[in-house]
Amino acid sequence: MRITLLAIVLAAAPLAAAPASAQTLSRGWISVNGGYQASTNDFSDGSDFDANAETGRFDSDYTVEAGPTFDVAGGATIAGAFGVGVGVTRYSRSTPAAFTASIPHPFFFSTPRSVAGDVGGATREELAVHIQARGVFPVGDRLQVMVFGGPSFFQVKQGMVTDFDFAESYPYDTATFSSGTITEAKESKMGVNVGGDVGVFFTRQVGVGFLVQYSAATVALPSATTDATAEVKVGGLQAGFGLRLRF
Repeated sequence: MRITLLAIVLAAAPLAAAPASAQTLSRGWISVNGGYQASTNDFSDGSDFDANAETGRFDSDYTVEAGPTFDVAGGATIAGAFGVGVGVTRYSRSTPAAFTASIPHPFFFSTPRSVAGDVGGATREELAVHIQARGVFPVGDRLQVMVFGGPSFFQVKQGMVTDFDFAESYPYDTATFSSGTITEAKESKMGVNVGGDVGVFFTRQVGVGFLVQYSAATVALPSATTDATAEVKVGGLQAGFGLRLRF
């Protein structure tokens, strides 16, 4: 799906290039988009812990669903149809976790109690800054096609379950999950971006447009386990629609 959508957008560049020489290229542009990140980036994390002279274990499976994005970009041509630009994309989503744990028994060895529950309150926030080389191809006076690619800098914040509470009572053969403790993990990482943009202009300067973009990285977030990390995928396939300005 990602390859198909990007291929359609990128294939438009050669078609636009033929009439480009007969058109006046805009020197600069700005785009503002409301969009949607279609990729899901679920992940898991967990940790061992000591209790009742034994080792227990808890694990959390996080659901990171597709969701809305906000994207703004701008740039200018510097030589013919070649330009440079900078874009910023923000994505934020609640990331509930399915929690399970194995808790050692206070009286008997090798007789763990299992608990399970759902933990809310964790969120994922992604802020990506894209540095882009762009090809700008006007088609007539009303249509403008861009293709682009380059490195992306991701800053990621993710709520992680780092501890939990449970209830138990004599004879302690069972336990019940009560709640999880959420701690925010933060990390930054370089990735890549590639995509295309088609703008339709109502006047020389103002129009609307459609964006297809793929940007991604894998970030090593601090884990619930001391001195360990959780490998988390960020970004993905994004589509957006919004305002186009050129000057």
